[in-house]
Amino acid sequence: MKKNTHSGTSDQPGLLDHRKMIRKSLKMHRRDQDRKGEAQDWALLGTVEVKRGLYEKARKNYQKSLKIWERIGDETGQVNVRHALAMTDMKQGNYDGARKTFSEVLERYEKIGAVHEVGTTLYSLALIDAYEEKYDLARGSFRRAQDIFQKTGDKASEVSTLYNLASVNLRTGDPDAAYESYQSALKLMQGVGDRFGAARTLQNLAEMDIEQGRPADALDKLQNNLDFWQEVGDEVEEGNTLGRMGLIWLKQGDMQSAQGAFQRSLEIWQRIGDEPGESTAWHNLAAIALSQREFESALEKYQNALDIEQRIGDEKGEATTWHNMASIDLDHEEYEKGADKLRKSLAIHQRISEKAGEAMNFFQLGLAAAKMGRVKKGLQLVALSVSMVGGGKDSVNSQIRPAIDALISEAGYTEEQFDALCQEVAKAYQRDRGQSLIDAAFQDHN
Repeated sequence: MKKNTHSGTSDQPGLLDHRKMIRKSLKMHRRDQDRKGEAQDWALLGTVEVKRGLYEKARKNYQKSLKIWERIGDETGQVNVRHALAMTDMKQGNYDGARKTFSEVLERYEKIGAVHEVGTTLYSLALIDAYEEKYDLARGSFRRAQDIFQKTGDKASEVSTLYNLASVNLRTGDPDAAYESYQSALKLMQGVGDRFGAARTLQNLAEMDIEQGRPADALDKLQNNLDFWQEVGDEVEEGNTLGRMGLIWLKQGDMQSAQGAFQRSLEIWQRIGDEPGESTAWHNLAAIALSQREFESALEKYQNALDIEQRIGDEKGEATTWHNMASIDLDHEEYEKGADKLRKSLAIHQRISEKAGEAMNFFQLGLAAAKMGRVKKGLQLVALSVSMVGGGKDSVNSQIRPAIDALISEAGYTEEQFDALCQEVAKAYQRDRGQSLIDAAFQDHN
């Protein structure tokens, strides 16, 4: 594994001032032959260098501290510095080295009865296990660490542990356990009056409510958050929360509530000059207009989003907007206009290597060509879309599979012939990324 030995310095004035103070203290302790004070200062200098991103310099300072602790026979000082060295290894990406040192440190902390330090070491070992996807080991260490933090009253560390437990449980497909961890973290935050932490935890719980089909519960949590963000004047979080609530209402078919939320979020983004947020709001409002079959209004809103995306260089957003606008053209049988927009979307998707968007562009271009009477040429583009997804026709989105089946039938192809076509156009794609197939499909309409 590649090691990161230098991540760039962070020379904040506070860090540099702190380092100067420690160096003065170090000189004083040397003059007074205070070995314990000298060892502590070298360790503090090491910590400052870690914060500056100078890991090798930090390691040298820690080693100087360790030698002094070893010379004077201070077990606690030795193990604390070894813990700091392990943390430095972890920051550099040397997980094997960090694991070995943490394991040795854990034994020593247990031996000297340093209960809280046992918890912090277990927590660090669990982070390494989680990073290396050893989730069962990580879960066990996080739980042991949580128990220790709970007993020692370290609520901040307990909250961090619960968050990581939730992450592990989500990764291993146990959303109920993750939800329970977030709820426990929420209670702790509310108990100590951490309203900001509680709001962000409520957001995580709301997202899980949405995923698990509990939109009413999600809306309750988001409304609590909305009230809080308005109270403290955090307009960014207010706008984000309104957007999340609007999406829930949109999915429920409550267009009036959704439109109100999106409009309020739009006003916030415009007021504070957040153009990415404004673009998202225009997209959401366009979705409302489409649902109400107000197509001209939807196109105007997409155009507003497109202007912003082009101005700020949001190529992925621009490609999506061209695609959405093309879909409206195709629905109104304006196939040439739609194809022109799809080609603009495709050019961007190819430039930024966005394969999923590229495949959908080819699919829509194929349907457009077929509607213009070029059924077999259109089927080639659809086949290219399928080949890019991989796994054959059965692996594509179930919502578009009927359209593919209909086009195969209209072209007079069998399933076997279509599979062979997918392989053929995949080879053509390697030559010119599908441009010759597009030109052939629309050669009379350029």
